[in-house]
Amino acid sequence: MATVWLAQDERLGRPVAVKRLHADVSDEDLVRRFQREARLGASLNHPNVVAVYDIALDDEGVLIVMEHVDGRTLRDEVSDGPVPPERALGILRGVAAALDHAHDLGVLHRDVKPANVLLRNDGTAKLADLGIATAAEQSRITRSGSVLGTAAYMAPERLEGRPGDRAADVYALAAVAFELLSGRKAVEGTTPLEVAHRVVHGPPPDLVEALPQAPRAAADVLRRGLARDPAERPATAGALVADLAGAYAAAPPAAAHAAAPPTAPTAPMKGGPSDAVLPRGRIATSNQDGDPDRRRKLLVIAAVCALLVAALVIALASGGDDSGKPRAHKPAPARKHTKSKPAAPATSQPAATPAASPAATVNDFYQRAARHDYQGAWSLATSRAQRQLGGFDSFSGSQSTLRSISFPVLRTVSQASDSATVQLQSNAVHVDRTDHVCGTVGLVRSGSRWLLDSFQLDTCPTSSAPAAGSAQPGKHRGKKPKAPKPS
Repeated sequence: MATVWLAQDERLGRPVAVKRLHADVSDEDLVRRFQREARLGASLNHPNVVAVYDIALDDEGVLIVMEHVDGRTLRDEVSDGPVPPERALGILRGVAAALDHAHDLGVLHRDVKPANVLLRNDGTAKLADLGIATAAEQSRITRSGSVLGTAAYMAPERLEGRPGDRAADVYALAAVAFELLSGRKAVEGTTPLEVAHRVVHGPPPDLVEALPQAPRAAADVLRRGLARDPAERPATAGALVADLAGAYAAAPPAAAHAAAPPTAPTAPMKGGPSDAVLPRGRIATSNQDGDPDRRRKLLVIAAVCALLVAALVIALASGGDDSGKPRAHKPAPARKHTKSKPAAPATSQPAATPAASPAATVNDFYQRAARHDYQGAWSLATSRAQRQLGGFDSFSGSQSTLRSISFPVLRTVSQASDSATVQLQSNAVHVDRTDHVCGTVGLVRSGSRWLLDSFQLDTCPTSSAPAAGSAQPGKHRGKKPKAPKPS
């Protein structure tokens, strides 16, 4: 449909993306149509929409000058495999907000797909080509008689030649959500014609068939979003994503985080980033012999069996003595030992234990963020800390590039009955950078556990910076970090 160039705006001194549409500039009606649609796109002032700055013509076609988004496309993200639910829902919320804003102004997208969703390096999702796809289809600039769009994301009514309305964009968003969560397209085939036939004549795809660990309620939401009848789909894109998020929130932890990429459970104890983290596309499940959770369960079962055998031997050795001393006192230390295991910090347990220390709670918060368990990390912060983090979407977006983290320094420097302060130096890795952060985290007691309540964090001075590091939740919410000098 077009060629896109990275250019420099000489007047404003900023990078821009220039899209050259492959259109016939001799067709004045066509040029007017693109200008009208591009103006509609320019009228959409929304943080999740790629901004349109200008429209121009030259001898080769229509030029649209747009915001340059420094990052990558959602298609690149999906190519790595299933996206963790927390990350996927954050992306989908942004795209849904953009679509609903456009729909409220009478603008349809008609070509929602991963390639048209740009992911800024800070995690913000931006929808591109709003309005342009409509003009492109009406002018048939691809090939005479062809239908614009990718068959796997097109609603049945569109493939049948009907124009479609906002329900068609909702269908496309549901198809994108299916692919994000499962790692494969909602409808697959060897040719576009085969895919189109299955979309029109086949039943809506089932997420559980593609991802058995997915919540049944989430699969039902996507089946409604991918329904052949537009009237059966959620009324808005936002409603679709809200229902999907509710399904994951209500699911057991194992199902809600089924697609999360596993991390090595012992990484925090080694004091550095783990080299054993699997690629996102290779997901360990409980059916694999190498699964760490399965090995832990087997060890626990073996330990319990050993205790039972020991108790039986002791009982037999006592000869039925009514004093009960061997039975009453000998097994007690073993039972106490097995209960203490889950309290060890920096493991891959799904929840912080009530007995966790303030320092262990801080470690748990950041380790959850590193493995994209944003909901779990969020539950370890007070409402005050959550406001300091800028809200859940801002927090999850800012941590989406975090891959691993450790702490050369992590200690409780003060503690009272209801408050504590933890000093830290972080040492972790982002996808695109390495950060060094020092400072303190304030905690308060809530019942039997500690919660993070405030952040006072800054870029480490050069003399005390760890060898490697990572951005911290709340890093830019306390003291303003000094900008690192370019290397």
